[in-house]
Amino acid sequence: MPRKVLAFVPQHTTTKSRIMALVDKGDGHELDAIATVDWPHEAVTICNMLNSPKRGLEAFSGLWFSLPASVRANLERARDERIDDNDERDFLAPWFITELSTPELPGDGGTIEWAKLFPATQCPAEGCENCDGCPGHAASRGDEPGTNRCGPGGTCRCITDDIDDCGCAFWDVGPRWAAALYSSLHDLADVLVGHAEDLMWGTEGPAVGFPKSLIAQPPKFFVRLAQTCIDLCDVLAQGKVPVPHTIAELLMLDEAARSYLDGHVGGSELEVESMKEEFGHLPEAHGDFELDALWMFQFTDSDWTGIAEADEIYPPNSMNSIFDLLPEATQFPRNQKP
Repeated sequence: MPRKVLAFVPQHTTTKSRIMALVDKGDGHELDAIATVDWPHEAVTICNMLNSPKRGLEAFSGLWFSLPASVRANLERARDERIDDNDERDFLAPWFITELSTPELPGDGGTIEWAKLFPATQCPAEGCENCDGCPGHAASRGDEPGTNRCGPGGTCRCITDDIDDCGCAFWDVGPRWAAALYSSLHDLADVLVGHAEDLMWGTEGPAVGFPKSLIAQPPKFFVRLAQTCIDLCDVLAQGKVPVPHTIAELLMLDEAARSYLDGHVGGSELEVESMKEEFGHLPEAHGDFELDALWMFQFTDSDWTGIAEADEIYPPNSMNSIFDLLPEATQFPRNQKP
């Protein structure tokens, strides 16, 4: 009786990752080693493709065609020995498909009251001794606070005179920038989840903006990046300044900001008016759509820009440390939602 392949199974040791075949040779079932690949996630992906009820997925796989010719030849031989779909044992192969657990995306932010969460004035409640338009000063004179707006359109000397020792937090995020960042982080999380799922099946994913140096990482890595974006969305939705707690948050926040701005480039110039129009229902604030306004609260000594700008491609599973909590994160704790 010729060998019949019932399913493909990934096998991992501390030094190797193999694709095994569950075979029937006429005298019982056994496992045959078919091929060895460089990384565990590659073995999982190849088994997923070959176990799929939808046959022929390998024809669309960039991973498949990147394999050495001898490895691919062994896999093709075993693939051709798989039982056909009218065999009563065909149900076995899908049992060995590895599923990817992915996070649920947050809402799109359309119902979040950004103007309440991130007031455009950004002034301390007690007012500021340097400014003529702070609400605290208006109250002390018996004036209506609404007639004394700080920031754009107001009379705040912290901006116009660039006072170094001012206590107003004008590096804070305004409602427009917060809404734009949330939207961009939401979209980036969606793309990263899709990319991770594509990697599980060996197909080419969409062009995503994560640093090129990280493109060799396994699917679960990109799920963690997606969760990082979701966590930052949650921080913004609570009205908190998204001070990054990990290198991953630094990378994703920077990527989300740049992705949003790149989407509003016409010719060689940034179309600021189109961004203002998109969020015209929200009040203007200092630092709107400016990368500098983000970098001012990225308090870290880590060389995260080295990862973002690296020319080398880091080996799979070598960059999990970017999810570790930064020491300085303890200075900016995040209270969870009640």
